[in-house]
Amino acid sequence: MTPDTDTDTVASDRSSGAPTIVKNAASSHFSAVDLVAGEVVAEFGEGRYPHTVLFHPDEPVAYLLYIASAHLEVVDLDRLETVQRVDRLGTMPVGSALGPDGDALFVGTAVDLPEASEPGVLAFAIGEDGRLEPAGMRPLSRSSGMRIGPDDRLYVGQKTENEIAVLGADPGLDLEASIPVGAEPHDLYVLAEGLVVANHAGGSSAAFVDTAAERVRCTAETGTNPHGFAVADGPDYRYGLFPAREDDRVAVVDLEAVAAGDDSPTERLLDVGTTTGFAATTPDGRYAIVDSYEEPFVTILDLTALAVAGRVDVGGEPLHVVFGPDGQECYVGNMIRSDIAVLNARPLADGRPADVAVARRIDGLGEKPSGIFRPEVDQ
Repeated sequence: MTPDTDTDTVASDRSSGAPTIVKNAASSHFSAVDLVAGEVVAEFGEGRYPHTVLFHPDEPVAYLLYIASAHLEVVDLDRLETVQRVDRLGTMPVGSALGPDGDALFVGTAVDLPEASEPGVLAFAIGEDGRLEPAGMRPLSRSSGMRIGPDDRLYVGQKTENEIAVLGADPGLDLEASIPVGAEPHDLYVLAEGLVVANHAGGSSAAFVDTAAERVRCTAETGTNPHGFAVADGPDYRYGLFPAREDDRVAVVDLEAVAAGDDSPTERLLDVGTTTGFAATTPDGRYAIVDSYEEPFVTILDLTALAVAGRVDVGGEPLHVVFGPDGQECYVGNMIRSDIAVLNARPLADGRPADVAVARRIDGLGEKPSGIFRPEVDQ
């Protein structure tokens, strides 16, 4: 790749292939982190409110989205350089998704499209080197989250319409269905059972959309303003976890009951003692770790006993938690500190949550490093 833009980034040798990318919510840039070496290897991007990262499934390329400055940057992950900047995304681009074949990128706006007075979705064609070309546009209502569904269509939360728009995942962006789901659908997630999950930021529930039938299969009770979502495949259960931004509970939802269309699939509302936003689960599904908006600790949940199993003081205000691929470490972002806490999570494999502790910290990040994106997960 030949860079289109100037960059101060210097590529560095890395011990673990493509880096993890961390958004620094109160800085102007993203950080590339080598988790194995425990160090920041590069900084890239220049804008206001770094938000999300997507990794191309085939090319060593990442796409960085900025909300306030309303632009995208295409990053070469081999050279750790910005190679393209795409402006003119309208106002407040808040969601993005890669097409099912890695040949298109979609962006949804919360306010206006470029040179338009209404929000909607933009489509970009992806070239062989990962660069973007404008390819299409569809006016809609206020977009929130978006995902490619199990049927390879594009699902877009429509926050003010309380529905999900289903579009063709191509530059034509044909509107194929509008599915009512509940108050202010925000985050969207995909389940292997052929379902799309929608959190209701304006309520205390989440909807599970049957993509084949184009309707809600069931709705689960959650805490107020459910935000993140994680799946725990345990020894004799399959749970969905919904942290809540506006109360102290995490909803544990029985996904087998969801698949059966149960009217009340919520197994338990666990009181965790703090507002939360994100959860991460161990590979064996026995434990989860949830963050804490206002307290300096993360909470460990025992999903077999459906109870709080302990807390780990990480300092500041932890936000966003991600396990490494083998579950031996858990990485915790922060809204006050400028580092990532790395937890030694090995004791969880032996049923010893009390022994989980901060093993080290990764320093040198920007302000509010509160989103951790791994190439193995965020494609």
